[in-house]
Amino acid sequence: MVATAAVMFCLLGMAALPVSANGSWANPQQTDLSDLPAIEAYLGSVGVDPGDVVIQQGRLNYAGPNCPGAGWNCTTAKLVVQLGTSASASNIFDCLPALSALIPALNECLIVQSSASDPLETVSTMNSATCSVDIYDGPGKSKCTIRQSSKKGNNYATVRARVTQRSGTSQGATEDAQITQMSDTGSNTARIALTIEQSMSVGGNDDPTQTQNARQTAQVDQTSGSGDNSSDVQEVQLQTEGATSSANITQGQNTDTTLGRNQQATINQTSTSGHNSSNLQHQITQRQQAECPICTVNQAQGSGVGGQHGTVTQTTGPVTMTTIAALNEDQQQDASTSGTWIRSQFDPQDCCGQQNGGTAQNMNDVKLGASQRNMGGVTHADQ
Repeated sequence: MVATAAVMFCLLGMAALPVSANGSWANPQQTDLSDLPAIEAYLGSVGVDPGDVVIQQGRLNYAGPNCPGAGWNCTTAKLVVQLGTSASASNIFDCLPALSALIPALNECLIVQSSASDPLETVSTMNSATCSVDIYDGPGKSKCTIRQSSKKGNNYATVRARVTQRSGTSQGATEDAQITQMSDTGSNTARIALTIEQSMSVGGNDDPTQTQNARQTAQVDQTSGSGDNSSDVQEVQLQTEGATSSANITQGQNTDTTLGRNQQATINQTSTSGHNSSNLQHQITQRQQAECPICTVNQAQGSGVGGQHGTVTQTTGPVTMTTIAALNEDQQQDASTSGTWIRSQFDPQDCCGQQNGGTAQNMNDVKLGASQRNMGGVTHADQ
């Protein structure tokens, strides 16, 4: 029997993602995942020992911490191959990286699901993948990559990542999410929600030099024939710095120019005759508060090469397409000192929608919003 195949990896104990000989992941649409020998060959091509993988066979396969119940083949293993053995097979994988990883490379998930080679595939065949990351303090780095391929079946992918940092005087976090989906007549649905929250407060004899940097990147690539493509991407950053000292105070938020854009998203949707819909939301909120009797306060928010960037490209036949995008940045600086107060704010923004084809009813709604308050300091808002 030729089975619906889903190959999934949740990388918790590996120093780096395995790659193919040419340094990139094999394209799931071009990879034969139709039977176990083919899957084992694929595993070897990406550097995974088939002997380390758990095999699940049946109509209902689940990998993750929350078994749906009776009738499901369930495992909590992190290296799993699922073989759905009926036309209505469901392959579901929930990847949950370590909650508090000391080695940043361990907070990575790779999920590859494919039913494209299965002659038993029907419209009820489902590839469903979820990558959820929650990091509290420590190094804040996560990466989720999901690749799904089908012909008649539907693809669903969700990435949720959250980093919360509340200690120290230097904080840094990065989140990366990539979803690639391909289907002939089925639908593709992608959801990405990335959140970074950084806060710090110092007083007394603590070091009054504070630094916060964050970067979020998201990419969605969806290709379908007659099926619909739907993408929802949200990136949120909240940074708060507070300092009380008798010494000079220096505060910086997203001032590391080597990071490039602090929020970046790229959405590509292509369908022959299906509907494309995209919703993109970016939000950066920054607050700085400094207090000292007589000292120099130096506050900086953003950089000329940071800020927010979004790109949405949609292509289809004579079918209405929808793009909604909103990029917002809110910066505020306050200081109480009789000494020198130096402050600057940068929040470059650019976005976004390009539509090829469709109808006269296409919607392309893009909004950019910036708010800067620092009582007469230097501000730069580029849109």
